[in-house]
Amino acid sequence: MGRACRAGPGELMYSYLKLVLLPAALLLLASCAGGGSAKVRPGFDSGRYQESREKLTRLGRKDPRNEHLYLLERGVVSLALEQPADAVRDLRLARDRLDDLAGSDYSGWFQSVLLDDRQLAYQGADYEHVLVRAMLALADLADGNSEDAGAYALQVASRQREIIQSFRASDGSLPKSTYSQVAFGSYLKAIIDEEALKFDLAKIQLEKVKAIEPRFAAIDADLERVTRGHHSRKGNGVVHVLALVGRGPFRIEVDEPVTRDSLAIAHYIWARSRNRAAIPNIARVKIPAVAVYDDNPTEVHVEVAGGSPGTTSLLTDIEALAVEEFETVRDHIVARAFLRRAFKVAATQLAIEAANRGNDKRGEYSQGDALRDLGISAAGLLWTAMEKADLRCWSLLPASFQARRVELPEGVHSISLRAGKKGVLTGAAQQVKVHVRDGYNTYVVAVFPSTEGPACVLSSDTVREPAAADEASASP
Repeated sequence: MGRACRAGPGELMYSYLKLVLLPAALLLLASCAGGGSAKVRPGFDSGRYQESREKLTRLGRKDPRNEHLYLLERGVVSLALEQPADAVRDLRLARDRLDDLAGSDYSGWFQSVLLDDRQLAYQGADYEHVLVRAMLALADLADGNSEDAGAYALQVASRQREIIQSFRASDGSLPKSTYSQVAFGSYLKAIIDEEALKFDLAKIQLEKVKAIEPRFAAIDADLERVTRGHHSRKGNGVVHVLALVGRGPFRIEVDEPVTRDSLAIAHYIWARSRNRAAIPNIARVKIPAVAVYDDNPTEVHVEVAGGSPGTTSLLTDIEALAVEEFETVRDHIVARAFLRRAFKVAATQLAIEAANRGNDKRGEYSQGDALRDLGISAAGLLWTAMEKADLRCWSLLPASFQARRVELPEGVHSISLRAGKKGVLTGAAQQVKVHVRDGYNTYVVAVFPSTEGPACVLSSDTVREPAAADEASASP
């Protein structure tokens, strides 16, 4: 029968490194996965849309587990490329994948315990789950498909209700019930119903818009019009300018103090997850916080040849949604990061205790034992230092959704759109020619990420210049 051999300090140290730090190091190498989409933002803002699309496609192939994140980004790029059908396809795939991944609660931290949340497939922020439906509706309207657009617009509110009900605190309350609703979905459904002469349904949706976003300048006039059962004067149609204004919120890493509320959540989860072992004392942790751009345009100025100018009005403040969500779940985010750090500290301490069991039997503690314990502690510190905040997000979302309604006589009209900041015109004007039909809506989607940079405009019924049409027909 073989003789059992007791591993020496060096072997124990090596075993610890192999079992803990090697997997963590490998995960660190993979942790950049899913984080490349933020690098697409500069190219998109400078108008290099085709390059942005190709880069996102490559990223998705390289990182299939997070392909849905790149599809979200690519959906916005496809709109900028005036390819709304492609945008619908990408956004629908991304929505379905996000729905499949939904349902993980903040106590599911074990999945990422070896390093951090960057190892998980991107689950999306709550507001992203909601806004992908709004973007789908918008893209379908640009593609001339109002039936599907109406269905997606209704999904905006229903998805918010699902999110609120799916997350309960330890006391049974619903922390996310304080989330602001998204008026953009209700507005899109209202203008679709109004065109179909379903004025009672349109009124219901517009009343929701007024309750959610009373700052929307046209809401009273819209309500009065549908109450009278009126879409437009005879011989007129309506152009709805739907604007994606500014650059949306993004993530930054912050060193956050562990508050009393965060600690209470952590203790609750720790007690459920572990039968024994005291929770370590940790004062601060790294978490992903929400940041916004301070140089965004605030509106889009709209002018029709021969008509009076006007501006788009705020329907949904995406920056406010993101900040509100972060503040609502901040303690849960901190608790999750705290538990991940606590696990690492506890695992390191248990490794030292296991290594010292032989010392207790020998009744001595040698210099070699001290060096071994120092090495394990250093390895534990290195393991902890590898942890970073997960900064992934849907980076190409706008800062806000805005709209303006323009009633025009039937025929072809040239519309000029230009970014503005608090009423001051900035950047170059973008022109689009549209065909207005008697009694129908025409949708113009305007993407204005910045005050001075490139912008793009597409329409559900664009009238192209003859030269452009000839070139298009000559293309293979």
